[in-house]
Amino acid sequence: MHLLLSTIMLRPYVFIFLVSFLYIAIVNFGLRTTVLFTVLTYAVSLACEWSSVHNGFPFGLYHYIDTTRGSEIWVFGVPFMDSLSFTFLAFASYTLALLLSSPLYRQGADFRILDTWQIRRAPRVWLMAALFMVMVDLVVDPLSVLGDRWFLGKMFWYDPPGPHFGVPISNYLGWYFVAAITIAIFQWLDAMLNRGSTRPARALPAMRSRALLGPALYAGIVIFGITMLFRINAPEIAWAAVFIYLPFTVLAIHILTRRESYGDHAAIERHLADFPYERALPVWRPAVARIREPGRRIAIADSRRRGA
Repeated sequence: MHLLLSTIMLRPYVFIFLVSFLYIAIVNFGLRTTVLFTVLTYAVSLACEWSSVHNGFPFGLYHYIDTTRGSEIWVFGVPFMDSLSFTFLAFASYTLALLLSSPLYRQGADFRILDTWQIRRAPRVWLMAALFMVMVDLVVDPLSVLGDRWFLGKMFWYDPPGPHFGVPISNYLGWYFVAAITIAIFQWLDAMLNRGSTRPARALPAMRSRALLGPALYAGIVIFGITMLFRINAPEIAWAAVFIYLPFTVLAIHILTRRESYGDHAAIERHLADFPYERALPVWRPAVARIREPGRRIAIADSRRRGA
């Protein structure tokens, strides 16, 4: 217990992101999916990190410096929090890909996505999510290499250092490999455990704009990384990260604000057919009323003509 508390105190930012992920994932996808995804993703990432430390696959060869051994939890020569971070990075990337791939719906302050099982399992969502996870690492890994300049501390070094601010290209290829595996695990768990008419355990369908929470976590991780790069006086890396995300941010805003991105009544019905436990939510009533209203007026007009 002392070592666990010490780990949390030593890596508070990882703990905050982890707790945020657990809450958001449970709210959207339920308790079982969240717990199983966390365990399986941690196991995959730990195995890949152990392999990289010993033989260079899939991230390239690097070595951990055990200066924090005794101050935080280590598992098989890898810091516990390091492997655990893959869980919330993969989840946030998946929710962002789902947001940008689904029809949208907004009623007042309640913003929702009209996702379906076909969209959730779509290869484009899977591949986009893996790419978004690599994009995060383009910020996080160069920052981690400079851990001696901030409270992370000098944790590891690449053997040899790579061309992207000390990070080898193999690291990013490895991240895409691991991201593809972990996100596929999430898609499989979601379909296996949540498909049906029953609301996932502990999920909160009525919560307003819950679909934005995962992308907000993604944005928070990126903003934290870029802010820290400026704070530790690494402006060349920070500006490189800004220009990686600037066109992506503009594109995302365009997708979320254009009229064509918002679903019609058919899109709402497809969503509710796959997630029937949401039908009772009041957020859908105005849309249903708008669809029915023209038909009611036509029926009244026809009856008046027949009466005449």
